[in-house]
Amino acid sequence: MIHQYPIITILGDNNVGKSSLYNILIKKYDSLVNKIPNFTIDRKYGNAKIKNFKFICVDTVSYNKFHEKNSLIKEQILLSINESNLIILIIKGNKLNVIDYNIIDNVRKYNRKIILLLNTKNKNFSDTEFYALGLNFYFINIINKNDIIKLKKILFFYIQKIYDNEKNKNKLYNKFYINKKDNIKLAIIGMPNVGKSTLINKFINEKRMVVNNDPGTTRESVFIPLNNINNFNKNITLIDTAGIKKKNKIKNKIEKFSILESYKIIKKSNIILYIINGEKKIFCKQDIIIIKHIIAQKKSMILVINKSDLITLKEINSIKILIKSKFKFFPIISISAKLIINFNYILKLIYKIYNISTKIYSTSQLMKILNLATHSVLPPISSNGRRIKLKYIHQIKNNYLTFKIHGNQLTKLNYNYKRYLLNFFYKKLQCIGNVISFKFQENKNPYN
Repeated sequence: MIHQYPIITILGDNNVGKSSLYNILIKKYDSLVNKIPNFTIDRKYGNAKIKNFKFICVDTVSYNKFHEKNSLIKEQILLSINESNLIILIIKGNKLNVIDYNIIDNVRKYNRKIILLLNTKNKNFSDTEFYALGLNFYFINIINKNDIIKLKKILFFYIQKIYDNEKNKNKLYNKFYINKKDNIKLAIIGMPNVGKSTLINKFINEKRMVVNNDPGTTRESVFIPLNNINNFNKNITLIDTAGIKKKNKIKNKIEKFSILESYKIIKKSNIILYIINGEKKIFCKQDIIIIKHIIAQKKSMILVINKSDLITLKEINSIKILIKSKFKFFPIISISAKLIINFNYILKLIYKIYNISTKIYSTSQLMKILNLATHSVLPPISSNGRRIKLKYIHQIKNNYLTFKIHGNQLTKLNYNYKRYLLNFFYKKLQCIGNVISFKFQENKNPYN
């Protein structure tokens, strides 16, 4: 269901308090707050409410590079201004700079309502430049609780006006979806500059994420809900993440912080879309390390070779063979995020894999497979000369799939036979893209 709410965008220079205000208004710690300049790059959207009036709050990139030629930052800022019903421009202190004036001029060109927040402890000044702008401005110290209460009262007045104004109803944001807890959490993971943000933009059909050939453009994990996509019943929350580099290639705190965030997202996700840069024509060691980490976290996964438009079919097949030799139970597809090649197939796979991960298997079905496995290849004989017995199996968990096997001398079952069982169950259950885990429980001997 599409929800139409006003959209309020927070703009400002470096470290003026944009992310802090965003977190206050959405009542979550969603946007990372720190003193690193230019940390926030992509727009972040969150649900907010003051009294009974709901609205969408947007945290934006710092506009300090707005003047640069062919600036991606400028494009993001102008997109933010254009889609907004109200702009909050935060000024640190009580002085305006050249870019502040430029932003205000652009807001006026788009005919958008703007208010200025002077984020300062000092509320006594005699500067007349703010009065000359002809805009409403307010002294708000963002770390002061009383000032935040005051700000919410101010915003309530503007939001109520937006709702009441019939002319503005067509400008309500109509592409925002509720991020439900039961959505499939789909994380886009990979090394830097493999096309993660480009793929996200194709999914949502808008330039939400900054796309650049320079690695490290994405710094924060960005959650984007997709509802009723292609008439599928289950909704998806896309999560864009920073590219994961080798430890010895991490240059600064920003990169370290971003990569740690990406690893946290892997833990929180249901399915991983692992993106491999097909343009390199190789399956590199760093990819293998990250994929093994994802498997160790018991996550469902699709392996995606991106930029297939830049290489030949023979080269694509060569990469697939290399991947399959290492990770044979995960689907491998080649796509072009730029040209939307094989896009719908990704969606079908996501739902197929998710349905498998949440499936509950009957004990009788599992017992048939276990008996077939143990008859095809007998369990090994232990050091005491007796054969290990696997007597009973049942499912104890889904998402990820976990089965418990009961029997005698299971603590002596070797790695090779456990691996054989895993492969056997994968093939029989056809658990494509999923991780299966076995728990082994030794039967108690009543005569001991």
